[in-house]
Amino acid sequence: MEYQRIGSVRFKTAVLIILIALSTQSLITPAQAKEVRCNKSQKSIVKKHITKQITALANSDWQRAYSYSAKSFQGSITVDQFKEIIESGYLFLTENGNLTFGACRKSKNTFYQLLTVDSMGDKYELAYNLTLVGKRLGIVAVSGVKPPSEVAI
Repeated sequence: MEYQRIGSVRFKTAVLIILIALSTQSLITPAQAKEVRCNKSQKSIVKKHITKQITALANSDWQRAYSYSAKSFQGSITVDQFKEIIESGYLFLTENGNLTFGACRKSKNTFYQLLTVDSMGDKYELAYNLTLVGKRLGIVAVSGVKPPSEVAI
């Protein structure tokens, strides 16, 4: 009888640990659940598009760099505002640093591309959000992300 009670306590403890672990995991949105990895062709197209914009930025060709933005972005941000955004928070993109492309994910007509920029010894982790409207790919937004070594567990 004592054996069953101990086994039962162990079982309840294991179930409790599993429930706690499951409850602490972040919830996945329906959109994230439908995301899939980009295929080789998609990843190549996304990589070329981002690289072309960064090359234009490195050449201070603001109009050309702006042209790689999504039409929705261009509808709300002017070229001058775009230039201010880059100069105020993303100047490292103009320094022709080394680019390392990470994971690429796709959900319907939206692409998410991780990118590491190594500029003058400093590393910047970026997440690009691009859309495909018709046959036109465009960058909607770029945001900084914490490198894995700085993420709290």
